[in-house]
Amino acid sequence: MAKVTPKQKNERIEVRVKTKVNSDFKATGHNWWKAKSKAELGQQVLETAAFLKEQQQYRWRQASTFARLYGNMPLTGFAGSSLGKMNTPNMLPIDRPTFNVVQSCTDTLVSRIAQSKPRPVFLTDNGDYKQRNLAKQLNQFITGEFFQTKAYQLMERMLLDSAVVGTGVLKVYEDNNKRVALERVLCNELLVDANDAFYGTPRTMYQLKLVDRAVLAQYLPEERSKIAAAEQAYPDASSESQRTMSDQIMVVEAWHLPSSETAEDGRHTIACTSGVLLDEQYNKSTFPFVFLHYSPRMVGFWAQGLAEQLMGTQTEINKLLITISQSISLVGVPRVFVEDGSKVVKAHLNNDVGSIVTYRGTKPEYEVAPSVHPELYAQLQRLIDYAYQQSGISALAATSQKPAGLNSGQALRNYDDLQSDRFATLNKRFDNVAIDLAYIMIDLAKDIAERDGKYQTVYPNKDGTREIDLPMADLLDNPFVIQCYDSSSLPRDPAGRKQAVIEDMQAGLISPEEGRRLVDYPDLDQVNKLAFAAEERILQILDEIVNDSKYTPPDPYIDIARAKTLVVQYYNLHVPAGLEESKAQLLRDWQTQVLELEQAAMPQAAPAAAAPMAVPAAPPVNEMIPYGS
Repeated sequence: MAKVTPKQKNERIEVRVKTKVNSDFKATGHNWWKAKSKAELGQQVLETAAFLKEQQQYRWRQASTFARLYGNMPLTGFAGSSLGKMNTPNMLPIDRPTFNVVQSCTDTLVSRIAQSKPRPVFLTDNGDYKQRNLAKQLNQFITGEFFQTKAYQLMERMLLDSAVVGTGVLKVYEDNNKRVALERVLCNELLVDANDAFYGTPRTMYQLKLVDRAVLAQYLPEERSKIAAAEQAYPDASSESQRTMSDQIMVVEAWHLPSSETAEDGRHTIACTSGVLLDEQYNKSTFPFVFLHYSPRMVGFWAQGLAEQLMGTQTEINKLLITISQSISLVGVPRVFVEDGSKVVKAHLNNDVGSIVTYRGTKPEYEVAPSVHPELYAQLQRLIDYAYQQSGISALAATSQKPAGLNSGQALRNYDDLQSDRFATLNKRFDNVAIDLAYIMIDLAKDIAERDGKYQTVYPNKDGTREIDLPMADLLDNPFVIQCYDSSSLPRDPAGRKQAVIEDMQAGLISPEEGRRLVDYPDLDQVNKLAFAAEERILQILDEIVNDSKYTPPDPYIDIARAKTLVVQYYNLHVPAGLEESKAQLLRDWQTQVLELEQAAMPQAAPAAAAPMAVPAAPPVNEMIPYGS
């Protein structure tokens, strides 16, 4: 990061490529959040960040090692550098392993877990009608924000970061358009004191980031002069990292959490080489980051990743592969044995098809010597199998295969459940990322709405998109609890999904129509729309009555039987929860009109003589119909 020198008179702090801490600096001597002046604040923030970076250089080395294990690329100094040693004749890489179990296990893990789309849902705790309605609006709002910020794509990349370097990070911030935004952050950009974070809950955090000068000037227009005067910086001292056309400056952003809910010692500061760019009170209880730890350590904040766990096994695999490759190159090539003194024309020993070899005396012999002992191949396979066992990932899953004999939906579901149990805790942490994002994003949106008067997002649904206003209320108080659900709890494979739906239909838990929707075959979309159109129309009319007092009378084209059931359910749901009397009366009026339509539709035919009744035939047996129906 930076070299920080003491600030002399008429001098500004210098940030250079190499980090060297002021000799007068004491690890516990700078409580920058207590600084009285901006000059003192900027110097202390930069010196503290530089001190922590120098003390934690091992984190940069480890992260670079794990990144190379996964993708053969370091995290710093990569601009203009080659991906590996190149063999001059054919320009092929010669220093890469030919079997990368770290990459195979990591990609399989990410592909498996990221298939779920955890959806944060606001639920009320014994809330009345208004609170339930507010929770519904919040659910639409957070769905729109996740859509706008591409949260699920970033969460997938966050999961990959956690598997490779141990901890994946997403930052929630306000962008130049005054909107809530998300960005991926590498964990080695963040610094915490080891003692402060001993139990994993630091009170102070620093972010070192290269920022484009023009973008920063747009974000903080009142500090354009300081931003223009800041020195261009590089992430490290390597010559490769400085081969760039970008105009970037190194920025240190620091947060100190308040000591209590009523304390005023929380502080948020942004500083660069030319001084303090932002200084404000910070009254949040958490940092504006969401963390995903792959395998938390016993102490400390940063976690252990899958690449670190597989590092020893991958090293042994690489050594064996190199040994086998060298052995085959040296020994495993065809050789021709010609007896000394025999009359053999060596020019005839070529690779021509149908060539004639003339000789006298002993016939020349072609031989390929055994170059690699079978035990080497056996040990290589044992190490590969152990790597998959260590990571909890099946080698069949890594190659998109299923065990032989598993063909039924039930068998595939049981096998899928066994695979999922290994990652139950990681799945839970991945779900919690969505919950934490929901809290921080809504909290930031609330701040923007209070400052600017409103905040809108785009809510995507099956009928298109529409704008949703952030409800102006105390959003995160006790009546609201955020829970997280997968977007689908059914199996992912078609056979398993169909079997699960059929079982629920046979148990009478869902109707055949609902079962057809849950099977979700691509070619049933139009059929599903037509099948649910009548019910969707009734729900829309009742929602408009309950939410907006908008009354649409029923007509003869409505599904009368379904309308009678739904209006009673709506009445019994909302009236005890405090629905206004005017809206309750509209529901009663609507039910009365439905009953009148039913009465009018009844046939008025004259009674006829009773005909003999035939013996009813047994209904056809269909596994898609619940038993007893």
